[in-house]
Amino acid sequence: MLAQLNDATLFFDVVDTEFENMDDPSTNKPVMLALSGGYGYGHAYLRPSLDNLSSDYQIIYADMRGQGRSSDVPMSTIQFDTMADDVAALITYLGLESVFVFGHASGSFIAQKLAIRHPGKVKGLILVSSSMGMTVLPGKDEEGYPTPFLKDRVQGELLDVAHNFFFNPNPLSEATFVDYATRVGPYYMAPKNMDRFDSIWMNVHYKMNVVNHFRSLNPFFTSLGKISLVKTPALIMSGFHDWATPSVGSHMLAKKMQHCDFVVFNDSGHFLFIEEPDRFYDQVKGFINKNIQV
Repeated sequence: MLAQLNDATLFFDVVDTEFENMDDPSTNKPVMLALSGGYGYGHAYLRPSLDNLSSDYQIIYADMRGQGRSSDVPMSTIQFDTMADDVAALITYLGLESVFVFGHASGSFIAQKLAIRHPGKVKGLILVSSSMGMTVLPGKDEEGYPTPFLKDRVQGELLDVAHNFFFNPNPLSEATFVDYATRVGPYYMAPKNMDRFDSIWMNVHYKMNVVNHFRSLNPFFTSLGKISLVKTPALIMSGFHDWATPSVGSHMLAKKMQHCDFVVFNDSGHFLFIEEPDRFYDQVKGFINKNIQV
């Protein structure tokens, strides 16, 4: 389904028949709105895992402006503040007062901005592979906290491929991006789960100009200084083997929040909802059920 919001057309999908005709958007189930991460990826890679929660909760997936199946927009308008405002507008468009918001990686950045800018729209935050931003460095309290690095798992040419993706200031070609994603991608998982990456990659929908935009957008995100004002209950989950968004960053974020549960998944990397699904479901259900009346 499509919604014209602000200056963009957003694609969204709902896992529940109650929303199909948009005549009565009410539901007896708690509502969770899911925001995907990556470098402007569509929501599809979340569905094989999150759809399994639809028996208990109504799941709304949204592709952000210019991403997935949403309309193209000027790259300059794809900013975390703007995307958070789009999500707030979508919640209003659907006739909902507030929802639980799930955000993975860069989707968790949008979720944080939403809670900061539109706190009344968020019943609870569920953040996976998150942080206050790449520029927020660990302090003395984090000394000795396990921090995995890609260089501990790969060397040589493959490390050069990763370095080129993260640090080359020039736009990457699609062939270069696909080479990075297919060769380095499995290392986003915990060592014993690397064979599961194919199930994610086959559901990654991207636009190359948006990928390159996010390569420069993600490093400059920060919620430091404002996230501590958020009173919304939060659940932050992190994979112990996640070198892309290390647990130490999630730990620092959790400490800044007023009402937060923090859980580390010892057998997971960046995609813990794929790597340890049963524990993920238990944590999400426990959090939502505890905060339904908030």
